[in-house]
Amino acid sequence: MNWRLTATTLFCETAKKWVPIIVYKDGRTQCGYYYRHAVVLKDTRQLCQGPDGCALCIAYKEDVFQRDGRITQNL
Repeated sequence: MNWRLTATTLFCETAKKWVPIIVYKDGRTQCGYYYRHAVVLKDTRQLCQGPDGCALCIAYKEDVFQRDGRITQNL
């Protein structure tokens, strides 16, 4: 697959909202909700771990790379 990034909107149980999730070809992930609310999340100490520790982001990244035929363990 020839791509640079892929994105989707998934329901986040932590935020109780639909959030945009972006996966880049190099393995980085971003969460639109975390990106927009990072300062507020740090102040209130919510359970949001950010894209690196988010099970939803990790699961979507694994799904994308599985469909692409790549192994995510090396990313």
